[in-house]
Amino acid sequence: MIELAEFHAAQQAGNQQLNMLPVFYKLALDDLDDRAIEDRWMPMWRQLAKNDRRIDVEKWVAAVRALRKVNGLVFGGKNGTSKVGYRREIVESIVRLSPPDLLYGSSREMVGYDRICEIASNRFVNDGRAGPSVLGLYGTTGRGKTMLCKALCDHSSAEFLGRVCHVDLGEMSTMQLQEMMLERPKLMLKRVKLMLKRVKLMLKNLCGFERDVLDKVMDYSQGLELLRVHVREPVFLALDNITGYEGSLKEAREYLEVGFHPKSRILITSRSEANVQELLSSGEFCMAMPRLRVKEAGEIFLRSAAPMKSISGLTDEERRIVGLCIQQCLFKSEGDEVWCEPDVEENQLLSESDLWKSRWRSYHPVALSAFGDFLRRYSGNTHMLRRKDHLETSGNLFKDVWSCPNGIGRMIGLQFSSLHPSEQLLFLDIELYLNGYPRLIQGDFSQWVQWVSELHDVDVPVLIRHLQDLTRSGMIHYNDAHHDVDDGNHLEVPVPTLYKEFAEWYATEHGIKGLKKNSWGVCQSSGAQNRHSSLSDLVRLRVFDLSRASASLLVASKTMQELRNLEVLQLHSCPHFTELNLQGLDSLRHLELVELEKLVTVTLSGSSGADEDLGIYGSLQSVALLHLYSLTHGPDLRSCRSLHWLNVWRCPKWTNLEQISECRDLQNLELVRLVPQQWASIPIVSSLPSLQYFHLTTNVDVDLRGVIDAVEGLECWDRLENRVALMVAELLRHLRSVRVDVVNFAGLVSIEWKRRGSDMLVVNDTWGLSRKWE
Repeated sequence: MIELAEFHAAQQAGNQQLNMLPVFYKLALDDLDDRAIEDRWMPMWRQLAKNDRRIDVEKWVAAVRALRKVNGLVFGGKNGTSKVGYRREIVESIVRLSPPDLLYGSSREMVGYDRICEIASNRFVNDGRAGPSVLGLYGTTGRGKTMLCKALCDHSSAEFLGRVCHVDLGEMSTMQLQEMMLERPKLMLKRVKLMLKRVKLMLKNLCGFERDVLDKVMDYSQGLELLRVHVREPVFLALDNITGYEGSLKEAREYLEVGFHPKSRILITSRSEANVQELLSSGEFCMAMPRLRVKEAGEIFLRSAAPMKSISGLTDEERRIVGLCIQQCLFKSEGDEVWCEPDVEENQLLSESDLWKSRWRSYHPVALSAFGDFLRRYSGNTHMLRRKDHLETSGNLFKDVWSCPNGIGRMIGLQFSSLHPSEQLLFLDIELYLNGYPRLIQGDFSQWVQWVSELHDVDVPVLIRHLQDLTRSGMIHYNDAHHDVDDGNHLEVPVPTLYKEFAEWYATEHGIKGLKKNSWGVCQSSGAQNRHSSLSDLVRLRVFDLSRASASLLVASKTMQELRNLEVLQLHSCPHFTELNLQGLDSLRHLELVELEKLVTVTLSGSSGADEDLGIYGSLQSVALLHLYSLTHGPDLRSCRSLHWLNVWRCPKWTNLEQISECRDLQNLELVRLVPQQWASIPIVSSLPSLQYFHLTTNVDVDLRGVIDAVEGLECWDRLENRVALMVAELLRHLRSVRVDVVNFAGLVSIEWKRRGSDMLVVNDTWGLSRKWE
């Protein structure tokens, strides 16, 4: 009665969120009429009030009379005398009366709750099978998948009478890391405990099992069987954070095969679309995380940047500043994300050009929160929304957020650290060193895979497994059925934008001391603890746009000696190099020099003795020399025993190309935009027994028709075993013999020969000659 009186008083005071549900057990409505109150209850209450000051008889009378006006549940009604049925009816009624945020509070926490829940709910479609509706959802780290799972549980709670459950399979994502640190029996025991914990959670939330029963479930298989037997009503189940780890996929499949009611709904989420697709019967039921609207992004940002502010309460100038900030957290869309036409308020936040950009990109919730928190913490005594000058003049404002201790860098860093070191290095290679670089490989993805496998010293099948594992982690989008080729005809493996920025930030932290702003560096054993590692730990280094002083630092002999474990060296757009001596880089596998406009000489130094350590002559596998217009003394490659890939683009003064003919293991050779002065030293392909791919272009036009007609006119042409190879050799001999004064400077010639599988030769020029032989 004390509780009832206080409840009634709160309602009378205006608290309309309180709901009253009378439960009449061993009591009837007749027991609450005015006569019963006067004759039966008031004498008892007055007697109690003599010894308890909390009792106000008049308030109690008013509370009971109010109770009569509320529909309640009477024992012995539709459930008869079944206590179990009566309890079920009580639970269902409470669920209907409860606010949707009772379970997880997501309607308070999630910006855009109603809109995003509605989008996701409408995508649950049953494909006509007997089973429940299943929806797959994917998105990179921090896009809000877990929050949406909880929101849909809250949103669906009333519809499914409380039979909703969010199961997080993400704990499996750390298993590979733990496997390196724990004994396998301990690892398996931990995994079994996690699985048992999850199946018990489903038994409790979906079947209504009480603790006394759950405590007797000692085995995962036993729990799974109980789930099959007792799940008979429609439920909502969210299987969250499924990883590419086979144990995670297998557990998810077992839940999907339980045999849920056909009117049930099941949501499965993962960072990787590939994981989701593997568990679905059709790609029709798979979607990317819904995009945030512009003003939703602004509200998320303000929660961290200016907690007491809201979009609707901002001045026009403050709105403009918020618009500048949220554009820093706009990343390339991940898939089929629906774009929403901006409303009037959103048009006030962004300029017309920024609104146009937002059509093809999406805001990242965690990035917005992290950036807002960073600006609030580091804005000093000046309110963040008044620092417009700083915001407008700074370049990439978001770059400093990566270093925040609890920011987005830490979140992605945890995922990165869960990878095997070899996969960490492959991920960084793909994003920083291989995407679009080197320009060794054009149009043939199998060549790219072969080249990367050699760089990592693994077989091609092993490399493909690593690429597939990275795809399942959501960090890259590798598909062996197709590949992306950018506008420059360079192969790329797509990487989500957020992971690209993480990779660049991570590698910048590992650059050479004094060159951090102009270099990327990666250590063999990746991890934050190596941030201040010595030069001898570096295995990848990219240097770009150096000043004269910085260039001197890099080419110092001491520096080169310290870089003895370096496997990849890329120098880009460094205008002050004139000589480059690579002595000391005894482990170098790939060398790439691009747009070093004053570079004249490149020297390799190693041992050529057959019984000695060959140093760089034994390790170097690929070389790319691109746009080196001053280079006269290129690297002497004749002693490089492992050289398989060579690409020379626009190096017009390097005229001793004939040395390439002695590279007996060379498999891929590109000579692009050769000038007439270089033609006399073009290597003849017949001297390169291992050559599988050859591409040559000239930057002037040459008449090849006579050579082609002469070779094709041979009586034995059709009977030649290597007629295409013969054609290539004759074309190159013809180029070697052409005098500079007879060439036409109006066009170019392209010769491309692929020996893989069966010979294929394609010859083109600007005068309309286009021939293909196979």
